[in-house]
Amino acid sequence: MDSQKLNPVDRIAELVSGGENFVLQGGAGSGKTESLKRVVQKVLKANPSLLIACITHTNKAADEIADRVSGDIKVSTIHSFLGEIISPFKKNIQQVFPKLFELPDFVALGDEHYDGDEKVRKKGEHDRFKKAHGQLENRRRTVLSEETPKVTGKRDYDKDPDKYNAQLNGLIGEINKEICEKLAARQPNEFFYNDTAFDNFNDPSYGHDGLIALACHMFEGFPLLGRIVSDQYDCILIDEYQDTSAVVVCVLLRCLPEESKTIIGLFGDSEQAIYSDGIGSAQSHIDAKELILVEKEDNYRCSPQVIDFSNQFRTDGLKQDVALKSLDIGTLETLESRQGSVKLLYGLAPVEVDTGDKAEDRKAKALFRSALNELVEKAASEYPGYVQLKLTNKSIANDVGFGRLYQIFDDRYSEPRDRIRKTLDRLQFGELIELVALHRSLPGDRRSYNRLIAKLRKRGFSISSVADKAKLDEMLRSFGSKDRAAYEAIEYAAECGLMKFSDSHKAFVDRRNELLAKLADDPVFAEFEGLYRNSHRTKLQMLKEVAATSMKHISAEMLEQEYDDRLKDLKQKSFLESMFSPDLALSEILAFYEYEDSEGEYSTMHKTKGTGIENVLLVIDEYGWTTAYDFVSCFAKDIPESKREISSRKLLYVASSRTKKNLVCVRLMKSQEEADQIASFFPEAVKL
Repeated sequence: MDSQKLNPVDRIAELVSGGENFVLQGGAGSGKTESLKRVVQKVLKANPSLLIACITHTNKAADEIADRVSGDIKVSTIHSFLGEIISPFKKNIQQVFPKLFELPDFVALGDEHYDGDEKVRKKGEHDRFKKAHGQLENRRRTVLSEETPKVTGKRDYDKDPDKYNAQLNGLIGEINKEICEKLAARQPNEFFYNDTAFDNFNDPSYGHDGLIALACHMFEGFPLLGRIVSDQYDCILIDEYQDTSAVVVCVLLRCLPEESKTIIGLFGDSEQAIYSDGIGSAQSHIDAKELILVEKEDNYRCSPQVIDFSNQFRTDGLKQDVALKSLDIGTLETLESRQGSVKLLYGLAPVEVDTGDKAEDRKAKALFRSALNELVEKAASEYPGYVQLKLTNKSIANDVGFGRLYQIFDDRYSEPRDRIRKTLDRLQFGELIELVALHRSLPGDRRSYNRLIAKLRKRGFSISSVADKAKLDEMLRSFGSKDRAAYEAIEYAAECGLMKFSDSHKAFVDRRNELLAKLADDPVFAEFEGLYRNSHRTKLQMLKEVAATSMKHISAEMLEQEYDDRLKDLKQKSFLESMFSPDLALSEILAFYEYEDSEGEYSTMHKTKGTGIENVLLVIDEYGWTTAYDFVSCFAKDIPESKREISSRKLLYVASSRTKKNLVCVRLMKSQEEADQIASFFPEAVKL
């Protein structure tokens, strides 16, 4: 039989028997994990002596695969898999550990990078210089417990950038040398995996990302490691490959000895790669003939109408078809039972006028947001019970219990959603919430209990008696039962030994304290803050007030030069005071993480992969997102070319393909022309 006519599972079994690496590309609802299970069963039936490892990205996914795949195979997360490989080689870990902390030299970008625009180049280069200087400050504080001279201002930097770049690189060279020397003086057995998100220098340990980086450096630097892995496994299968680090994929394909014939198999969908830290697509490895592509066009999840709609946004050419599921009674479901619908509901936004006035522009944005919320409310009332996939905006935050948290970030950042998660994780709220979540899974969930105990022991928390367990239960229960302040809860958790503050956490707090102390002693800032608090919110308003009032420290010239920086300082001060305020309750943090990780009445488009949802109300609007998305471009007939267009289509595909039955899309159109363009992609469009 022609191998290309085989079903995907049989085709992969054929490739495995021939010692070929492969990638199974299947869309949403295609049963990729089920295919992995069947591949394992089939190849083990043909050759029971095969040694197979299945790698996933989360403990939950590992548990699901372990429950679904029978046989003596290894199932683990990518971190557990790599951790077990490298952990015995402490001396090698010590040798590559400095790479986690060494800073790269600062290299200036030329005029070509800025399209010959000198003004843009000067601003861009100084911004890059400040960022590199900030990294140096953090590293010197961590490694040397020393402060760094204040970053050079733009005016002086522009006069002689080469001079200041050379000075910066001199300091970078010095700190890199100190990093290597201090780590070389440690004992190999002092280096360990801390099972958190962060690497620590003084207590030499590595977190999730550090583990992957160290493992890749070790594979590349010590070829024996590849031979050891090849001796252990005949097949290494990776589920959801698109979320795997590109470096890990390269290492497995290129750093294992060719004669070993260890087969690497990837299962996933490049169209569902909506995050920046994974490989995304394996096309370069397919083109290099390192992987053979196997496509799976089945869709066991969605109605035919949803499949046809979402197919329009795939960028890889794969077109999904309806695949009927087997029912418990031994028959197939019927095509009629899979029927659903897709429709568009839209309204027209208030007329947008570019006034050039920031205050007026803010009013226009507020009107747009209000109109959008009103449109979504109308749609939700017509389709009750539909799960909303939409942006994390203020209205949802208030509804699900983290309105104050969202407001704190909305006042400081233009992209609050991304900043919330990154900042909370940096302050180690994610670690605390994970412990609380594992505790809530008890009793009865042995896996959760084992993970909870393992995490706590890595933090040095002693559990040796029934009394210790009772004390632990009381502490973890208190985080959900007591209405305590958010950061106070983090301090309490550290005080009790439930966590240790990371270097990143300490650096954040140190910089907060330094900034607040500096601003407290700055008379210019005090006058600027006074103006702002007295309703002089724009530079123009401040200039008028300064002209009419004699001020001791602020002049018109100073405002022209420093307004943006002073405003940034003011927003940062308010942000930091609010984040550490007793008025921010831990319950808001808990509500945010619960919202991120669950599917209630609302869901977020930022995290839309997973099981299907019966009926979906999808808000197709980029308002509040980064400039990385432009959903209008998804409804153009042209083939997407830019990264922005491709990312937008992938996200729209992922969001729409979550729907099992009925999909209602909602958009606030900027014009009737835009409405007509988008409506042409829908079987039915209704203006509300």
